[in-house]
Amino acid sequence: MIFACVNTKGGVGKTTTAVHLAVMLANDGTTLLIDGDQQQSSASWAAWRRETDLSPSPTTTCLTGKAILSEGNQLAKNFKHVVVDAGGRDSYGLRSALLLAQRAVIPIGASNLDAASMTDLLEVVELARDYNQNLDVRVLLTRVDPRTKDATEMLGFLAEQKLRVLNTQVCERVAYRRAVGEGATVSEHGRDLAAIAEMQAFFREVME
Repeated sequence: MIFACVNTKGGVGKTTTAVHLAVMLANDGTTLLIDGDQQQSSASWAAWRRETDLSPSPTTTCLTGKAILSEGNQLAKNFKHVVVDAGGRDSYGLRSALLLAQRAVIPIGASNLDAASMTDLLEVVELARDYNQNLDVRVLLTRVDPRTKDATEMLGFLAEQKLRVLNTQVCERVAYRRAVGEGATVSEHGRDLAAIAEMQAFFREVME
């Protein structure tokens, strides 16, 4: 299965989602993590991971622009699973990731700015579907503050867009930043049971 974690807006937990997904998939078989974001945050995470004894580790490579589709297609033949981390803005890389993927995961925060960027992203997704008609798109609500009604309002907006939204919601937690900064996942970090439960629930849903 080829997954793409994408959004045109930064700061939504896209890389956090991608690296967690890649490690969980690596427990099932050979997994390739393609860092297609100019910031190369997934590649940095992979470098930090190599300095530890944590395993399994996805094979990680950096591809940009149209190479995500052309090179990604060739590389994917050697792996059971592929995860692409692409976006931060509308680009050839993001569009190539949507053409390569079988399943797109869109992490999105709960704010008016996130809703505005989602409108732009949906246009890109619809264009990708003209060429990749089997693209399955699933939205993951991230960086949720359970003390506010923002998540409820965002869910209403997403329902209007007729998007498939995962039941799992990922809250704003220090554990995610600390784990990724150590080249780990929250399960490996092991200090926040709520974060661990969120990622496990996300994985179950996204694999359905």
